[in-house]
Amino acid sequence: MTPEQRHIRLQGAYNVRDVGGYPTLDGRMTRWRRVLRADSLHRLTAGDQQRLRDYGVRTIIDLRLPFEVRHNPNVFARASDVRYINLPLITERSETSIESRARSVAELYQLMLEECQEPIRRTLATMAEAEAPVLVHCFVGKDRTGLITALALGAVGVPVETIADDYALSAPLTASLIAEIRATLIRLGYDVARFDRLSPAPREAMIATMAYLHERYGGVEAYLAAIGLTDAQRSSLQRLLLE
Repeated sequence: MTPEQRHIRLQGAYNVRDVGGYPTLDGRMTRWRRVLRADSLHRLTAGDQQRLRDYGVRTIIDLRLPFEVRHNPNVFARASDVRYINLPLITERSETSIESRARSVAELYQLMLEECQEPIRRTLATMAEAEAPVLVHCFVGKDRTGLITALALGAVGVPVETIADDYALSAPLTASLIAEIRATLIRLGYDVARFDRLSPAPREAMIATMAYLHERYGGVEAYLAAIGLTDAQRSSLQRLLLE
């Protein structure tokens, strides 16, 4: 499938994608309409919301911090037909937080893997046990969502190169959103040096992240076991994603 075919075009979001149709190392494929990844949903129109309902979305996992959720509430937060769950992946933003310390996108992901293990475990466990299709999102849909998606795909045997290709699709889809955020930061008087350092979505960053997991833990599955994802939960994740 081409990037255009897996991209769900909406008026109020940029980076909503289905991760179905990816081959695994054992010859299977990831299932369509099971897991979606996205940027923030706070600007979805009524038509956008209906399109996601028609697509079948049953569970939404919002990885944003509480202040992000308060400032830009998810439009499905009070929905009766879609389960909405807020599970912040990064616990804070401050001068000593992960994003402040990271010198590159790859280093940001390595810090997340080490310092956000309980939120990562909780998110993947929730995905594994949720009613599908499951949509996972943050604000841009690149970093927090990108890491969770990479771990989920890696857990079911999608090759590293394919995971990196999926990750890199965020770059063209979010270019206008990144420009909008940058302009807002400048207007508000913020130093955008850190934003510029962490805003790209280079394929190489995900390749480096997966290599880090292999070298430090022995691979994605070993990492997930180390952070406490149970055998049953890993099996449920495979049932969620695989044909």
